[in-house]
Amino acid sequence: MSSQISDNNIDNSVDDIIFECLKLESPKSFFLFAGAGSGKTRSLVNVLEKFEHSYGKQFRLERKKIATITYTNAAADEITHRLKHSSIFHVSTIHSFAWDLIKTFTHDIKQWLRENLKDEISDLEEQQSRSRNLQNKTSIERAKKIESKRKRVQYLDRIVRFTYNPNGDNTTRDSLNHAEVISIAAFFINTKSLMQDLLICVNLQPNLDTLV
Repeated sequence: MSSQISDNNIDNSVDDIIFECLKLESPKSFFLFAGAGSGKTRSLVNVLEKFEHSYGKQFRLERKKIATITYTNAAADEITHRLKHSSIFHVSTIHSFAWDLIKTFTHDIKQWLRENLKDEISDLEEQQSRSRNLQNKTSIERAKKIESKRKRVQYLDRIVRFTYNPNGDNTTRDSLNHAEVISIAAFFINTKSLMQDLLICVNLQPNLDTLV
């Protein structure tokens, strides 16, 4: 038992299995569950280094990258460092990744926002119509939200380019909030064919790694 604990190569077979899932000839999605400190990040880096050895030249010639998504900026910096700042890996948090994916699609973002705001306003108005007292705190706050969303719809045509700061409050009229960035990115991935050929490595939580 002690020899197993001291064997630093005991999980090599796991790394090999993960790499098989990342082979471009037949990529597969999978979940890797492991406890804190079990070496998930080490395995991720090992597999990505092996991937670069096998496909790095091809990716550079085709100007492709692997998106590696982490839970924190600190984790992103650590993985980038371990991968020696390789040009075929784009390491970031989920919000930064989503923003990089959608930020040039201003017209499409406007369309999504119009539909989403329309639905949100409709839901709020329905709730307001059922209120027994439009002067209570909840109803007053709801009325303010409705008015704010209506003004935002009216302002959409004036926006030339949307802004977003993954680490900020995003309160300006041309900015998107955190939830919107994630929702828009998910919608675009599901509806835009050019975004559907993705190979993504995800390290989202301290005890859960997911590669998609």
